[in-house]
Amino acid sequence: MLKISLLWYVVICLCFSQLGTCTTVLAPRNLTVCNSLIYCTGEILHVFQMAKVLPNSKAFVDLKLLMSEEAILKSFDTFMAETDNAPNSVQLTNFLEQHFEDKDELRYWRPPDFDPNPPVLEGIKNRNLLEFAKDIINIWPKVGRNVAMDVARRPEHYSFIYVPKGFVVPGGKTEELYYWDSYWIIRGLLISNMAMTARGMIENFLYLVTQFGYIPQGTRIYYLGRTHPPFLTWMVSDYIAVTGDKLWLKQNIATVEAELQFWLDNKAFPIELRGYNYTLLRYVSDKNSQGPRPEFYYDDYENAQKLPDRLRKTFYDQMKSTSESGWDFSSRWLMNAGTKSEFNVTDVNTYQILPVDLNSIFAAALQKMGNLRNKLGFAKQAQKWWSLAEKWRDAIENVLWDHEDGIWYDFDTRTMARRKHFYLSCAAPLWASAVEPWQAPERARYFVRYLHASGVLKFPGGVPTSLWHTEELWDYPNVWPPLQAILIGALENSDCSEAKRLAKRQIENWVRANYLGYKKWDKMFDRYHCTNVGEHGGSGEYIVQYGYGWTNGFMLELLQRYGMELNFS
Repeated sequence: MLKISLLWYVVICLCFSQLGTCTTVLAPRNLTVCNSLIYCTGEILHVFQMAKVLPNSKAFVDLKLLMSEEAILKSFDTFMAETDNAPNSVQLTNFLEQHFEDKDELRYWRPPDFDPNPPVLEGIKNRNLLEFAKDIINIWPKVGRNVAMDVARRPEHYSFIYVPKGFVVPGGKTEELYYWDSYWIIRGLLISNMAMTARGMIENFLYLVTQFGYIPQGTRIYYLGRTHPPFLTWMVSDYIAVTGDKLWLKQNIATVEAELQFWLDNKAFPIELRGYNYTLLRYVSDKNSQGPRPEFYYDDYENAQKLPDRLRKTFYDQMKSTSESGWDFSSRWLMNAGTKSEFNVTDVNTYQILPVDLNSIFAAALQKMGNLRNKLGFAKQAQKWWSLAEKWRDAIENVLWDHEDGIWYDFDTRTMARRKHFYLSCAAPLWASAVEPWQAPERARYFVRYLHASGVLKFPGGVPTSLWHTEELWDYPNVWPPLQAILIGALENSDCSEAKRLAKRQIENWVRANYLGYKKWDKMFDRYHCTNVGEHGGSGEYIVQYGYGWTNGFMLELLQRYGMELNFS
């Protein structure tokens, strides 16, 4: 049996005098991590992953158990004794076939509110872009999924974490619901007149918060102990802005608050700088999680062997913390970034870095939570969140803003210095309105100047994630849709004419890249190439799949806002 407690909660009743009633809040006692002796740790996991019986590590931990975990472990002990603890690949394959099954936990699901001709199409003038938008919208039914009921009935046989509502996966071959990917998917669904589907996806995340106290990186038990950038409050805010559904908000707002509190309780890092005290967030996985990442077990284990025994636990924690960021992997997280060209994964130092984008996202989440509480008439609770948001903006200004370079940088708590390298995450404070309004125009002028000086605006396929040629996914030459959304949003939000002009040019470049890529490949990619316009990004093994969720969502957003202006042949 999988030893995972799904309800480590106490029920707290918070009484609000404005209502004269009580609101039930599910509050976590502590974090939960996976302790399955097959999926997450233990001898059987190690033997099969190191033997590379399957094409990759993830393939093994996604298999269904054909009997209880206890029975498989007992059978495995017998198997190892009979093979003198040295089974060959044929014997391992036979054991695998007798005890595991490659069973798809998901079913195709057509969203009931799918609309092939939503109102957004009425605002697109150009015929080519109109057909492009229709094609993107018609992808939604292809990537709709729900969880097979057998997962709910026998969760101990699966690594998949059950969620009750249908959802949209990022791409056609994706087999989980992922947290930060879903933010842009939900925005695209709302633009596509599919608020019911968007609400269902949000309710799945609310369900995960009630189960674990936070949202795992993805819906697999081996992702427990790690999350993703905190977008739940953003999702809820966007949904309420479109639907105005106050009753739904009232029923769920305490759960949304619980996720923000999780970040405050578990990811906050106090820092003293120039005699002042600040608090910012970092990515840091649950220290109770043991061993390599199950989905990358072989790679993590092999890399750990390059280190002394005493450093291996820290290395595994760093790998999981980096996965939490979504930027896995990037030169951004290297201890010695910029001092050498090669990428050495054992040099990753993620949880000692205070990331500018994470803290901007969180500052905005705090502000949005205050707005949501205020919308329900709870002025006192709203002020609590607004005050925290102001505190976070102040920390971003004083810790992450670099007056000399005129830009925001990540902060290294080991060296107590800003990490002065270009990463597109530097756009996040303007995009997330994590800058005080009176400062925003000046900061935008500095930001535009920095972009020009860094040379990142010369690429026709979009602004690359970084300028480091490491062959990692989140470095040059890759152009990621969520980062383009952050860049363009930063330029648009600035109330600076120069920034707004630059935003228009970047919008034209990005729409052109997506359009040309779709015309050639009949696909939307998860990442693009900064120099080869419309081509998929480099780094790693690339499998073209239909989708891609966050690309679709952001493209629909641009077409909604600029459909009357853009004109491509």
